[in-house]
Amino acid sequence: MFSNNRKCEKDINVLLDEPLTSNSCTKLITELLKYVLYQKQQIPFTYDSLVHLQRKNKKMDRNISYIKTLSNSLTNVTDNLSSELLVKSIKVKEVIIIIGPTILSPKLQITLELPSIMLDSVDHLQCEHSSQKPLLNLMRSMLECTEFQDAMTLPLGPTNTFVMLQKSDSNSISNFFLPQPHYIPSIQTSQSFRIKLINNNKFNINCNCTNLVQVYRELGKSYENDSIIQCEEQSNEQTVQAPFKWYQSREIIKGFKYVR
Repeated sequence: MFSNNRKCEKDINVLLDEPLTSNSCTKLITELLKYVLYQKQQIPFTYDSLVHLQRKNKKMDRNISYIKTLSNSLTNVTDNLSSELLVKSIKVKEVIIIIGPTILSPKLQITLELPSIMLDSVDHLQCEHSSQKPLLNLMRSMLECTEFQDAMTLPLGPTNTFVMLQKSDSNSISNFFLPQPHYIPSIQTSQSFRIKLINNNKFNINCNCTNLVQVYRELGKSYENDSIIQCEEQSNEQTVQAPFKWYQSREIIKGFKYVR
């Protein structure tokens, strides 16, 4: 008789001392992706080391070609993810990082549950809302999770890495994150984690962003899209929120080994 070994997600709670902005959330997801790629041997060195190696080595070889492809893929994912989080009519609920041959056969699956409250990076400045503190909180929570660290040490050969979004978007047309209407997150893996970004109920939004943005505008900065944003906010208040659906990044990040 076969044993009934039920596989389930391991929750990792990350308490945030202040709400994320769309920019700091993008930064956090990107740094998590870089960390996991290195820890799971999908890239031979840390991402920053690879970028330094690319800049230092002007001669084009197989390694530099791999690094360039990786850099372009991560840039595309980051830029488009930032756009998704910034648009007011789009509500991103979860992001999944999948390492494995396909999205249906993951070797490692990390679900990032985004907080319900997120500040707009148009009105909130990076100098007032650094991504460093939430990133440190995330790293601390992952390091304190024994199961997560055990999963990071398990060897895994180069394969594919996918980025999935669960979002509410009234616009069904997407050029980068492609709809996957039949996708259901897999439970057929023992290496499945759910990182919950939780806003601290005691935090106060105590920043000087409103005054700073107003000063910039008075100094002649062009904000011609303000009226468009205001109209969009009014329109969103009158419309019913679109259902949450899964979307897959067009970019598939390919793992590689360093060729000596």
